Amino acid sequence: MSNLRSHLTKSDFILILFLLFIGIGITVWIYYPKSTPASTVEVRENGKLILSLPLSENTKQTIRCTDGGSNQFLIQDGAVTMTDADCGDKTCVKTGSIKEAGQSIVCLPHRLVITITDSSSDSAPDAIVR
Repeated sequence: MSNLRSHLTKSDFILILFLLFIGIGITVWIYYPKSTPASTVEVRENGKLILSLPLSENTKQTIRCTDGGSNQFLIQDGAVTMTDADCGDKTCVKTGSIKEAGQSIVCLPHRLVITITDSSSDSAPDAIVR
């Protein structure tokens, strides 16, 4: 180890420390919880918004669809879960919980989509294409 120290100059140590701080900074930036704006749960049937609820509100809702079917979902602890549906395949129930903006639960037989949105998603573009 002492042989290695004799070959490293002061600028080498400064460079190593600089790279170490950059690495720590990037790690903290990636893993540090970001403050998220208030999220909203939007329920759409055939593309039409039928219900909008805050993600922070713990509630259980039953949606009666226009085709006569029904879906039940639960908002709890910042996550949305489809708990019951009377459709045949129940893929929407098997989806599990969603908790991030942009995630969706879809029930194709009832044409029902539950999506988590945040307030910044309406104003900020997803991408700019020329």
